Amino acid sequence: RFSSSPPSRGLPQPRARGGRAMQVAFSLAATPHTAVPKHLSDTSSLRLRGVAGAVGVAAEPTPAWSPWIGGCCTAAAALLAASAVVARPRASPVAARRGARRCIASAVTLAARGGAEAGAGDVGAVLLSGGVGKRMGAKIPKQYIKLLGLEIALHALEAFLECDFKEIVIVCAEEWRSVFEDYIAKRGSVKPVIKYTGGGAERQDSVSNGLAELTTEFIAVHDCARPLVTKAEIEKVIVDARKYGAALLGVKTKATIKKAMTSESGEPMVSSTPDRSLMWEAHTPQVIRCELLRRGFQNANEKKLAVTDDVSLVEFLGEPVKLTEGEYTNMKVTTPEDIAVAETILKSRGFVEISA
Repeated sequence: RFSSSPPSRGLPQPRARGGRAMQVAFSLAATPHTAVPKHLSDTSSLRLRGVAGAVGVAAEPTPAWSPWIGGCCTAAAALLAASAVVARPRASPVAARRGARRCIASAVTLAARGGAEAGAGDVGAVLLSGGVGKRMGAKIPKQYIKLLGLEIALHALEAFLECDFKEIVIVCAEEWRSVFEDYIAKRGSVKPVIKYTGGGAERQDSVSNGLAELTTEFIAVHDCARPLVTKAEIEKVIVDARKYGAALLGVKTKATIKKAMTSESGEPMVSSTPDRSLMWEAHTPQVIRCELLRRGFQNANEKKLAVTDDVSLVEFLGEPVKLTEGEYTNMKVTTPEDIAVAETILKSRGFVEISA
């Protein structure tokens, strides 16, 4: 972004010899960029040294600058070119102004691209496809039943391949691995590194196995039984996770919820009725900083805690978890009736049935 005022927080000021374009370049380089992952801080510091040196200031990045600087530093280089145009002695004032405008326009584009690149590669996905699906009553696990000619799990995989992930770990049984391998081979080259690992006795064991394969700062855990998640939903919850450390997709509950208890005769009875306005239905993906999830697993193992979703591990640590509002269409395919509903939604989105 462009600031008309000099950088704050006691940052060194650019020397006068660069003119206004250098002032803008330095301001842009020093603009906070909260989306920068921690593992890029060293690289960002090096970028800032180069920018500051070109502007003509003795800027040595301090630890306080580490969370700053992201893609905007890339744009600063283009702005330095603008200063050269302005300062060029043989250029007419009109030509100088035109050249500066072109460089600044390029800088805006670079800033946008740089911001995206700063956030890219810091999230890995773990797709859970190791369940059995007893409630479906099928002969095969439910995630391998086809919706309009494509396996449920592959619909989910496709949504994640459309996003900018560095790694995708597929948790599945060995005998079903070929379903994913064949699909990816037919699809052609994909950007993320695809890895495979086996499932565990419980959901949290499968997630732990997937987490062990990731090298990224964040993990996005998704149930492959949710084939209708969208690219927009995935990107939205990732933004919230970067801000809060943990976030999950969810929707506000439509139905009234009753908390149950068991009577002396063993019958379910109403214990209480929670305030519906406070109730949310948890969906996936659930995105968590990997270091935070590892601490959650350690705490759960030490205290013998059992959880049914991933952010619960973070909740037990007393850490905040952001609820990111998603779509009601991000349903979990569990029963035969769900298949008809899911196919209707896919058709409404323009998905054409794949012939055998």
